[in-house]
Amino acid sequence: MKCRTEILTIGFALALLFFPASAALALCGNTESAFGLDGSLRTVAAAVRNYDFSPLFGPDNEEDEYSQTLLRLTAAGRPTDNLAYQVHLVQSLTTFSGQEGNSSGAFNLSGNRTRYRSLDDSWNWLSGEHTSAGLWLDRFNVRIIFPNADLTLGRQAVTFGKAYFWNPLDVYLPFDPRQFDRDYKAGVDAVRLDVPLGFFSGINLVAVFGREIFSDGSSTDGQRFLEADWNGSSLLARFFTNAAGWDLAVQGGKIYGGWQIGGGLVGELFGLEIRAEAALFWAEDSPDMPFPYQGQVYENSFTAVLGLGRRFENSLTVEAEYLYNGAGSENLNESMVRSASGGLLHLGRHLAGLTVAYDLLPILVGRLAIIHSFTDASTQIQPTLTWSAADNAEVIAGASLNYGERPATNNSGLTDIRSELGLNPDYYFAEFKIYF
Repeated sequence: MKCRTEILTIGFALALLFFPASAALALCGNTESAFGLDGSLRTVAAAVRNYDFSPLFGPDNEEDEYSQTLLRLTAAGRPTDNLAYQVHLVQSLTTFSGQEGNSSGAFNLSGNRTRYRSLDDSWNWLSGEHTSAGLWLDRFNVRIIFPNADLTLGRQAVTFGKAYFWNPLDVYLPFDPRQFDRDYKAGVDAVRLDVPLGFFSGINLVAVFGREIFSDGSSTDGQRFLEADWNGSSLLARFFTNAAGWDLAVQGGKIYGGWQIGGGLVGELFGLEIRAEAALFWAEDSPDMPFPYQGQVYENSFTAVLGLGRRFENSLTVEAEYLYNGAGSENLNESMVRSASGGLLHLGRHLAGLTVAYDLLPILVGRLAIIHSFTDASTQIQPTLTWSAADNAEVIAGASLNYGERPATNNSGLTDIRSELGLNPDYYFAEFKIYF
């Protein structure tokens, strides 16, 4: 284990050495012209402090190490006034001393996820006991620009909603609320039509194709290169506008597992930024929960978020949100089964989030994020420091400290989850990233 720790430390140091802070460099061409090739490299390393629970971490395993390096090549261009394209190729290399996938949601950096994806283009070319590597296309799309609309075809990032921690309206692979790195959002296989109705108004029509993901993480026809299922696909319409200084949006349609209707608003009142989102979900043709749990995997639910924010003149920024997660439950074991296919924002029902950021120096930002679950009285505290080493390079260092009742083994020999955030071990991480 000591050897693995040294390897991670040396690897991180070499990344800093071989990619020094300098002026940003483009690999080839210009993405605003017919062809341009850019890229980024990021390495994150973490030391994980495990608690005593052998079913999750193994016997007598007090700590683990985890690292992931991502090389992203971005080809994009606009060969004509009416045509643009974008391709993101991602290569990952992951090392881990424990079980792969045991890392926190803070490390969902890869974007290699199957929900809302009908095309299985990933190539996992290395799968070892403590090392894995994969290659995939995170985005590949063509945008056709008409006089009164834009049509985008292919894998693309689709983002709706403006809340910070939780976005009930952002149904297409949203960021994990614990995730500290949000530079690139994973793409979904979609056809999107954007129709502007004015400077601040418009209509979005989105059709997304995907497979159904089961509670064990497998998917329908998982061996097929191309496959789409109605239950795993989406057809959504959205209208947005601005009225009296408030950004308003409503959306509705078929999403993964059922139907949704929702709305949101963002504005300012008495010097405070106000954010609110809410959505109703109706399940359709849901599979049953696996034994010994009762009910169905997808259930009708209501989700809402209310947020307040303020940025002061001295650079201090404060953001706070409350989440009512109607799909969550006090039975965290059942919620964990439902979350396997990506359908839950959280396991619990009532949560709050707070983030405070301050510019300690012009190139050094300190941030403190806190998530608390009122359902089970568990808390996650995540302090981070971000150093802007150059215009094209950053270093992020921080920790995640998790408090709450730890899991236990019940009379049937199964793991009994007793608090959501207490399920996570503590970890300490550092990330280096450079753009070129």
